[in-house]
Amino acid sequence: MRLHFVDTLRVLLIALVVVHHVAGIYSGLDAWYFTETPTSDGESLLLTVFMLVNQAWFMGAFFLLAGLFTPASYDRKGPGRFLRDRLLRLGVPFLVFYFVINPLLWRDVHGIGSGPLWFVLALLIFDCCYAAFRFATRNRPRPARAETPLPYRHVLTVIALLAAATWALRIVIPIGFWIPVIDFPTAAYLPQYVTFFVLGIVAARRGWLPGALRARTGWLGLALALGGTLVFFPLALAGGLEAWLGRGTLGSLFYALWDSTFAVGLVLALLTLLRARFDREHRYLSAHVFTVYVIHAVVVTVVGLSLTWLDWPSVAKFALGAAVAVPACFLLAGPVRRIPGVRRVL
Repeated sequence: MRLHFVDTLRVLLIALVVVHHVAGIYSGLDAWYFTETPTSDGESLLLTVFMLVNQAWFMGAFFLLAGLFTPASYDRKGPGRFLRDRLLRLGVPFLVFYFVINPLLWRDVHGIGSGPLWFVLALLIFDCCYAAFRFATRNRPRPARAETPLPYRHVLTVIALLAAATWALRIVIPIGFWIPVIDFPTAAYLPQYVTFFVLGIVAARRGWLPGALRARTGWLGLALALGGTLVFFPLALAGGLEAWLGRGTLGSLFYALWDSTFAVGLVLALLTLLRARFDREHRYLSAHVFTVYVIHAVVVTVVGLSLTWLDWPSVAKFALGAAVAVPACFLLAGPVRRIPGVRRVL
């Protein structure tokens, strides 16, 4: 059974990824292939907070959705075909981007790197780990359980354990630490990525989607996201502009509590809302999500460069760039997939 509301979330997430990287041009964080100096400190702060809020949850949500479909894919294909498919669908785009597209965007032959396709590399590693686990344990294919309620105590336990693991990792890998060679820009969120991928697998096996997405689940998620933001986020920032980044500070503990609570709560709320209100097919959009992910760096960079002549406030240029880049990515994705041989990969 196709879960159209899950496809809707994938479309929303990839649109947010595009918008997030447009914001990187104008935020003053030096977070894209080229940047412009913000026209005011207030605009820089606004775009920075926007990016921090995105980073707290949206890539974790991508890993959750990836994990959700991994068991069925493995069961259907078996270990050999599953790994071959993952190496083709993930490995080939990654290598092309790493050695060709990324240097072109940097306009420097030495600029090899994964760029935003770090996610593709991480997902390939997660898939290989899952296949190794299934093969080693001789875990045979089995149907998912009947739809069962999501135990709320499990939600709170996951948040607590995730926050603790995130805080501990950030003692040695604070936010902003960049892992060289593989170009992993957000290693401080690795506990979230692993946890959400595993949760997707567990949700598939236990029939939590869509059965667990009842109205009260959505309200619980919304309460967690808003409550965590009102309580933990101010406490995290109260210790200073640097304390929340990591290194075992109290501020970093509150920040880990915030982004863990916010991520889990918001994903629960969105899935519940989309299932109730937007459980409909978006065939073209959902079919091109991965293609958009692979090509969006080129589109965002071209759009940003084309707007350099505008003498507008940074937020206005960000809004225009986002309004152009998102539809442009989806419109370009169709012709790209029609290139001979590309459809097998994208």
